Amino acid sequence: MAVERCVNNGHTATPGERVVGLLHFYKMFILSEDKKWYRVSLRLMGDALPVEEIETRLNLVASTVGQKDKYIRDNPSKGKYQTNIWCSRYVTNSDVPFEEQITALLDQLEPKNHELQKLLMLPEITGELFLGFGSGNGQGGAIFSPELLNRIAKLNLSLGLDLYPPSIDTDDI
Repeated sequence: MAVERCVNNGHTATPGERVVGLLHFYKMFILSEDKKWYRVSLRLMGDALPVEEIETRLNLVASTVGQKDKYIRDNPSKGKYQTNIWCSRYVTNSDVPFEEQITALLDQLEPKNHELQKLLMLPEITGELFLGFGSGNGQGGAIFSPELLNRIAKLNLSLGLDLYPPSIDTDDI
């Protein structure tokens, strides 16, 4: 009887092993279709925003800093910033749900509330917690506790939610 073989990393697999391997791969693919990711960022925007001072004043590291009329990512094909923007992406582990990420960010931000309010009192400056959400199958959502929403409101921050279709790469956010 002829045995069909497949070589993988120096191992010769029988047809039965190949079927088991394909089922395992298929199962991993299906699970990844149901994977959800969450991103939380603090964004401050406005023409009068002193972007060079914010990191020190809030003790947060910037992930994006843009100045009005300068090219986005120094790339002319991406256009120019319409206003000054400063953004700090909170956590790199995108598996952590919104409530946990936001709570941890607020724990860091609340002791600096006085500095945040001084920034938000500048003419035409706005601040928001920007939330990005996506899932492999396009399904999902979030519930926010009244306590968390109250903490956000006390900081005078808006809450923005951006939903991404299943094909979006989270590194682009």
